[in-house]
Amino acid sequence: MKKILILTAGFGDGHNTAAKNISKALEEEALASVSIFDVYLQRAPWLTKILQSGYRLAINKAPMIWSVIFNFLNHPGYLEKTLFMTRPLRVALKKKIEETKPDILVSTYPLYAFLIRDLRQEGESSSNIPFVTVITDSTAINTSWYRSGSDDFIVVDHETAAVLRTTVDPKKIHVLGFPVDPCFSTFSRLNPQPSTPWRILYLPSSQEQHTLNVLHALHALEHLEITVVTGRLDQLYQTLQKSPLFHENKLKLVGWSDQVPQLLASHHLYIGKAGGAIVHEAMAAECPMLISHVVPGQEEGNIELIERHDVGRLAAHYPETIAASVTEIFSNQGATWKRWKKHLKNLADPSASLKIARFLTTGQNP
Repeated sequence: MKKILILTAGFGDGHNTAAKNISKALEEEALASVSIFDVYLQRAPWLTKILQSGYRLAINKAPMIWSVIFNFLNHPGYLEKTLFMTRPLRVALKKKIEETKPDILVSTYPLYAFLIRDLRQEGESSSNIPFVTVITDSTAINTSWYRSGSDDFIVVDHETAAVLRTTVDPKKIHVLGFPVDPCFSTFSRLNPQPSTPWRILYLPSSQEQHTLNVLHALHALEHLEITVVTGRLDQLYQTLQKSPLFHENKLKLVGWSDQVPQLLASHHLYIGKAGGAIVHEAMAAECPMLISHVVPGQEEGNIELIERHDVGRLAAHYPETIAASVTEIFSNQGATWKRWKKHLKNLADPSASLKIARFLTTGQNP
């Protein structure tokens, strides 16, 4: 049995989600022995937690700051000038590779390609293990994902593959989808000819007053049931818990949950940000999407993906506009929703993690 080391980082949900789901597919199919490693948490746990908090603050409350960071990473040469500061990370990564002795290295976060490249340039034999990069963004991908090289690249779709082909050998590019949880293959989806009430799954940002305003606007609509999932936003959960809105059966409040796949499959519409993981999870669950929040940079590609395949749309950030969009989506007996649902039926790929697992262990595209 092969040994695989998956490298990830907790800056955004997509990287860790992809790593976890690839590992789950490999282990469920008994295809490999897997370890997941976050060099940031291992080498500098306290600093990493501060940086993660800063990242969440930027994407939720100051997206223009993240736009500047994204453009910095995207510009060739800028990130490279800072790599002299990553020596402690290279040392920790080298040690982990020597300890685990993997047959394959898999990365779901772009910086690892730079670390592996530098280790190879330093002549480290431990870095000559086959290195595969799983790109978790779609279409509008940052060049930091691919400009330092990789032995193979796994991408979400053909549009993303076309972006890479401008600079990457096409033989290294493999279109295998986003690695959603393998459980998506096991449960049923909603009937495409539904009856009311319409069930909405809302994953808000951390802006408490805005979230309350959106919920008040949605609450005024008829024939809706709303599930609000705050995840790890504990302060938001506590604020919403005090709201009179949640004293009625129409709204349900959930904190952190590991049942998001099941929730997506059992709701008619997802409302929230256009993160890579949640967008592809919604697609795998055949749940149409109304995007209320976009992080500049990588999430712009996800919006393009949604609108190109006509499985959802971007709604203006204002609560009244979100409510008006919901009204239109479900009007005329849900004509817009049914169209999106039909397109998702042809687009959903709940088996991507398994396809990636088989590629990693056989070297062949399924």
